[in-house]
Amino acid sequence: MKECLQCGHKNLENAHFCEECGNAFKMDDLNETIELKKESSENNSTNKQFCPNCGTIIPPDSQFCTSCGYALKDTLGPIRPVKRSLSKKQKNGLIAGLLLLVLFVGGFLFGRYYYSYPQQLNRFEQVFETQDPSKIAEIVTSEDPNYKVSAGNLKKFISYYQADSHKKDFSEFLADLKNDPSQLADFSVQGKGRFWGLFPRYQLVIQPVYLTIATDQADMELLLDNKKLAISKGHDYQTTWGPLTPGNYQVIGKLDNEKAVATQQLIRYHNPKFETDSHVTINLHKISFKVTSNIDGAKVLLNDKEVGTIQNGQAEIKDVVWHQGLAVQLAYETANDQLKTDTYQLSADEYLADDYDADSYASEISLDFDAIQTKADVQSYLDDLYSELSSYTSTYSDFETTERRDLAEYFVNGLDNTDEKDFEKFINDIKTSDKKLRVDAQAKVETVSLTGKNTYTVQYLIYYDTIYKDDTPDVNQVFRYKKATLYYNEDEAKFQIDNLGGVENFETVDSGDA
Repeated sequence: MKECLQCGHKNLENAHFCEECGNAFKMDDLNETIELKKESSENNSTNKQFCPNCGTIIPPDSQFCTSCGYALKDTLGPIRPVKRSLSKKQKNGLIAGLLLLVLFVGGFLFGRYYYSYPQQLNRFEQVFETQDPSKIAEIVTSEDPNYKVSAGNLKKFISYYQADSHKKDFSEFLADLKNDPSQLADFSVQGKGRFWGLFPRYQLVIQPVYLTIATDQADMELLLDNKKLAISKGHDYQTTWGPLTPGNYQVIGKLDNEKAVATQQLIRYHNPKFETDSHVTINLHKISFKVTSNIDGAKVLLNDKEVGTIQNGQAEIKDVVWHQGLAVQLAYETANDQLKTDTYQLSADEYLADDYDADSYASEISLDFDAIQTKADVQSYLDDLYSELSSYTSTYSDFETTERRDLAEYFVNGLDNTDEKDFEKFINDIKTSDKKLRVDAQAKVETVSLTGKNTYTVQYLIYYDTIYKDDTPDVNQVFRYKKATLYYNEDEAKFQIDNLGGVENFETVDSGDA
């Protein structure tokens, strides 16, 4: 035991300080103290007491650490790990870090959606829907070094789809732009870098068009949309213009006082004739021809421009300047629809004006409307009707239920038709007459006009020869129905009278002194 020289308390031999008063013993045992500290740090027993200052094992009830002299007082007990709370600065830093992480993840997910391929196509479609060339120019680029994307150039493309005849195509163009841009033909969608270095960027790449013009005549001025671009050199001249924006272009050739005009549809989308329209030949010579058709009043169109009207089944078109792509077609407008015939393409070597002969089939083009009844068809129908009428008026024939039903087949709504009732009255008046034996009736069609689907307005003459029972001379009369309406029943393939136009459309041509 080691006795404290200050208070006399007996301590352990290896003590460096008095456990009673804290008096320091001599320090030559320092190495031994270090070993004791190491030993205490390796000891994990929770049943022993340790100095909170140096970690040395302390005898129970000690007031001071025997190794370092630390005043223990009421702090004796097992050493526990010290828990330190975060500072305000550390807490703010942690919160800021979490917010940045949330913003980054949220921004990435939003960007991946916003810059996705379908969403970029959707925005392209919305821009084109505005039909604003300036806005469209912002999303369109070109890989042709000679083509400049600009609002001025893109007006040509937009104006093409603003025409009534192409509005349906534009709706389909927008749908394909949004859902299947591979169908666009005049544009392609290509990747062009990345947004923020993360998300793929897409752009619409326009495919410009080129137009080749040929002529076999020298010194001809050649114009595109009224702008002179060239003068032909020699009799085998060819030139190519472009790059051009897809759209409609007018090519004009001028030589002396002659002019040829061709409209070329230089757009690929929904245009199977694009390759043909990309090449135009302009030769200034004149053609003449005659057009025949099954509808009077039909308009003769040359490349959609009216040049004549069908009258009495035909129309003469004379001294027209020919150019490649020149086509003739007939159009007829009814109250509810516009009918058109097939198109006839006029080649360079036919219907030359110098060879025109109005009486020759070689100068004739026949363009009939499909499913249209002719003047001859109407005549055949009226011949049958008035033959039946004549037969029924005879004193020697019956006109009972069966005959009435047969007559009613010639009229819309049969027995309920007002004009059918008038026909019945006419027949019965003849049959019950004391003097009249019969009436022979014949019709002659003057004009036929299509006024609606399967509806025709007919003007015709009716010749009545009244034959008497006695020696009274026959009476020959002529009347005109100016506006009879006939309906063609497609299911039964026959005409029927809807109405004969009323009293105001009936006139006496020859009373026959009756």
